[in-house]
Amino acid sequence: MNLMARKLMIVDDHAISRHMVRQVAATPQDTVLECVSPAEAMKALGTFQPDCVMMGVSLPPPGAFPAIRHIRKIYPQVRVVAVSNLPGKELRQAANAAGASGFVSMENLSELFLLAAPERLSVMPARRRKSRRHAR
Repeated sequence: MNLMARKLMIVDDHAISRHMVRQVAATPQDTVLECVSPAEAMKALGTFQPDCVMMGVSLPPPGAFPAIRHIRKIYPQVRVVAVSNLPGKELRQAANAAGASGFVSMENLSELFLLAAPERLSVMPARRRKSRRHAR
């Protein structure tokens, strides 16, 4: 399976969260830039030109949602996925309202791989479910 290399930006103020996102979303072919704040990400956007930005929603001011709005306004072709340590309908709605391409909670982190690159769905092998036989 030959996958195209992507440029991914991970924005989170916690190193462990950035590491987890990188482990799940990035492949060895990808170029990944990690940023610790929305301000750092904004400075790097023009030169790095990522295909996808994965942004933690619990960032210090100015915060994730204004940053997502700014990215989508200036770089509408860039996918922005909001990542949260907490599941929640309100966070998902706020991310959608800000223009995020998707929302993933850390408990469903495996979804991040697909949200970061939906074109990979066509090359991902289908998972087989193990059938359960119930004794009667």
